[in-house]
Amino acid sequence: MIQHKRKIVLFLPHRADPARGEMFSADLLPLELLHIASGPAKEGYEIVLIDAMVDPDYIEKIDEACEGALLFASSCILGYQVYDGYVAAKMVREKHPGLPIIWGGWFPSVIPDLYFEHDIADAVGIGQGELTFLDVVHALDAGTPLDDVPGLALCRDGQVIRTADRPVVGFNKLEPTPWHLLDYERYAELQVRPTRNLKVRHRFPLPGKWTPQNPPRGFSYFSSYGCPEPCTFCCSPALTSMRWKAVEGLTLAEDIAELQQRFKFDVLRFQDANFGVAEKRTRAFCQGLVDLKVPIHWNGTIEIETIMRYKKDTLDLLESSGCHLLWLGAEAGSEWMQDRIKKGIQLENIPLAIDELASRNIVPGTFWIIGFPGETQESMEATLRLAGKTKHQFPIAGNDVYPFRPIPGTEDFAHAVKLGYEAPRDFHDWGNCFEYKYNSHNTPLPPKVRQTWQRYNNTAAIYDMHVQEGPLWMRKLLSSMAGQRLKRGRYGFPVEQKLYDLYVRLTGQSQPGDLSEDYQQLQPETHAQLS
Repeated sequence: MIQHKRKIVLFLPHRADPARGEMFSADLLPLELLHIASGPAKEGYEIVLIDAMVDPDYIEKIDEACEGALLFASSCILGYQVYDGYVAAKMVREKHPGLPIIWGGWFPSVIPDLYFEHDIADAVGIGQGELTFLDVVHALDAGTPLDDVPGLALCRDGQVIRTADRPVVGFNKLEPTPWHLLDYERYAELQVRPTRNLKVRHRFPLPGKWTPQNPPRGFSYFSSYGCPEPCTFCCSPALTSMRWKAVEGLTLAEDIAELQQRFKFDVLRFQDANFGVAEKRTRAFCQGLVDLKVPIHWNGTIEIETIMRYKKDTLDLLESSGCHLLWLGAEAGSEWMQDRIKKGIQLENIPLAIDELASRNIVPGTFWIIGFPGETQESMEATLRLAGKTKHQFPIAGNDVYPFRPIPGTEDFAHAVKLGYEAPRDFHDWGNCFEYKYNSHNTPLPPKVRQTWQRYNNTAAIYDMHVQEGPLWMRKLLSSMAGQRLKRGRYGFPVEQKLYDLYVRLTGQSQPGDLSEDYQQLQPETHAQLS
């Protein structure tokens, strides 16, 4: 019999600033909190889970829940979560000064000093958090110091210190995810609710029969931790030592089948950093879904070179198991830059890998980056040219080009600082500095590259008009004009955009805004809508 213990308050901040009329897709569940709650929940601690996405009065709920609690904990990644979490933690510190505040997640893990400087943390978990958090709970409950808990950053006598390292462990060393803590119907209701004037970010393409008017019920899941890739622009190598731990394929399929029966979702999104590392696991998972007849579509992440290593029948299994989208990091269009960022993709493999997916009706959501520290203008232009050609060749694919953002804890962050980059100094600026739409003009791109990038985004948007509004003849005409620009990599005066703007005005529709601004913010899932 479980003995009920003290209360633990867990909070997930807003991923996007609601004041800007934005929200994240509600299939993104609070997995971070569910995973760290696994150990304490099994031991009988009372878990209060608050998610800003579904709790509009979350500040008041946090304040109320913290009365008599053992601790308050939160997690965040880069972006608005950083600032929103700061606001909540500051309130907790002011109204509940004796309550321990614990932080985890990618951003606090790589820049814990900021949390101690602003007095909103008593400890910061570094890297994988499940076992560390359980040890923290035990120590606080017993009244013992946290200094003996591995995997923490602490502040002692004004200095930030690190406790002993905690190795990355496999999922078999962790307790099962406490799904009973999740009120899934609140997320499902938000997914199908009309968004009115809100812009939904990070929404996946709609597979099969689903449409914006008839949206599916989405679900998300962590099936692996870490990544074996050494990419210089990612903080994972420093935090995970390039370790990758994953749930075994058939076990994963069986768990997904059970969860689908329980929650009745239609589309599954894996939030793994790199889902497709092991072909054997992927095969077992896909075959398991097929054998168990799990009625879902699913999407995840995979590497270009991984696709090239997969056997043809494994790729066939992806399609037959319901995979409808895989995220790909193409990153750069020059061999020199591929080597510099330690990505190591053979350029000729990029269209080949995309073709392997597109020919199987799997959307290749492809990312590119321009403006790496020290990157030449020629290299950036090569990336834009290859992105354009790939987009023209594979209309189904998202080919989204983003300006480089220095992520703390990465090789390229240190490189950017040496070249003169001044990192944000407070939570507000950190929460805003990864918003491509709102501060993209701060990116140090050469003027010619910036103009080409903006026109590429606009042209790619017009090229996708076969899935957007307007009469069919107009969509085909403008899409064809944009396609030729992508193919040649020459954009010039945006005739097709001006024609579309004229159509909007003549038909009395509301002006959609400056496409160059809108498409700087686009995520790849907004490009392709399958039917």
